[in-house]
Amino acid sequence: MLPVLIAMAAGMAAGYIFRDSRRIFSFLDPATVWVIRLLLFLLGVGIGGDRALLAQVPVLGLKGLVLAVSAVLGSVLAARLVLGKTGLEMSAGPPVKRVENSSGIGSGIGNWKAMGGSFIAAAAFFLGLLSGVLITGFPQLPWDPAVVVLYLLMFMVGMGTGGDPTVPVVIRKHGIRLVLLPLAVVAGTLAGTLATALLWPALAVRESLAVGAGFGYYSLSSLLLRELSGGEWAAIALLSNIFREIITLLAAPLLVKMAGPSALPAAGGATSMDTTLAATLQYSGRAWTVPALFSGVVLTILTPFAVTFIMTV
Repeated sequence: MLPVLIAMAAGMAAGYIFRDSRRIFSFLDPATVWVIRLLLFLLGVGIGGDRALLAQVPVLGLKGLVLAVSAVLGSVLAARLVLGKTGLEMSAGPPVKRVENSSGIGSGIGNWKAMGGSFIAAAAFFLGLLSGVLITGFPQLPWDPAVVVLYLLMFMVGMGTGGDPTVPVVIRKHGIRLVLLPLAVVAGTLAGTLATALLWPALAVRESLAVGAGFGYYSLSSLLLRELSGGEWAAIALLSNIFREIITLLAAPLLVKMAGPSALPAAGGATSMDTTLAATLQYSGRAWTVPALFSGVVLTILTPFAVTFIMTV
């Protein structure tokens, strides 16, 4: 845990120092995407090489899907209870049901493009899974390459956060009200996954809570659980948090219609700062992009603390 936090803190410091360098940050986002895909590939290799674990993948996928649905429903309900139907004036103006522009952001095209990223991430994992099955005799290294890639990812995520000029501006503009959304997501996610684990004895309570505490951040939560609980729960965490992202994108209009504009950033969890942000813009309105961005940043930073705390208390 400590090396992960050190890597993130170092990244935040570097991001702040180089915050005015557009060249660095124009490279950072696409590089981060590829590092995540590499990490998922390595996780797949590890699971594919474990024949006993590989045989359980269909069951693990079902468990992941059930936990994803419970996390989404819990988050949406908690946000509705805390923020109300219209968000208790958190937004700067009334919700806008639809935003159109030529770039595709905030449009159905943007949604499908964002979902494509989820499918590519899943493909990277399954390619690693296939490689682990077909290729025997991977070299035994004195260090775990997936852990090294995780440290790199945490540095890059920290750098992106530290160099983002919108974070302090958003905090000053909206104040303490911004904290309500991520708090609702945390409470709702954990309540939903806890209830599911209690109702389905096949799900261990502690591990189910830790899966939920990934808040949609599939790469980090899955690797942390691999270290803390083993490959089975790493696979469940990965699949569950990918499912959470896909459910948010597919069900976006229904969620907003049933539970109000706070539903989308709540359902997206940590992904509300990137892949599900376009859906929030389209269906919740432009005024909700700022709370969504802030919530995603907070949940991204919180994930390693929450997963580790749950698994070690």
